Amino acid sequence: MITVNEIMSENVVTLKGSDNINSAKELMEKEDIRHIPIVDDNHYPIGIITQRDILRAQDSELSPEKNQLNHKKILLEKIMSKNISYVLSSDPLRNAGLKLQKNKYGCLPVMENNMLVGIVTDFDFVGVAINLIEQMDQLEHTEID
Repeated sequence: MITVNEIMSENVVTLKGSDNINSAKELMEKEDIRHIPIVDDNHYPIGIITQRDILRAQDSELSPEKNQLNHKKILLEKIMSKNISYVLSSDPLRNAGLKLQKNKYGCLPVMENNMLVGIVTDFDFVGVAINLIEQMDQLEHTEID
């Protein structure tokens, strides 16, 4: 059985609810990520902020200077998704995939001993699918030869 800890990203970047939209945008660009867990002072996840959340919160005005000022005022705790679901690092990978699919999540925080230890994303599952397809292709070529 493949478990979540076999494909999860362990180096999770996080922010606090008191951080602003600009902080999240800059971190997403720097780290090339689309999801950031929002944690409390004990590093326990209390929410998730996604690129989609940020786009939704942005002003529709054309003035970049005005948007920059407004984004410094908008705290992540105001726009983050608060009812987050998570998986355990020891959970079967299939269960995590079904949870992502059923709820249309882009990611799930991974917990162990009540602590955030990783994150698993839809992108991680694409990697697994590609790997499986490559293995199937190799088997087909082996059977033909």
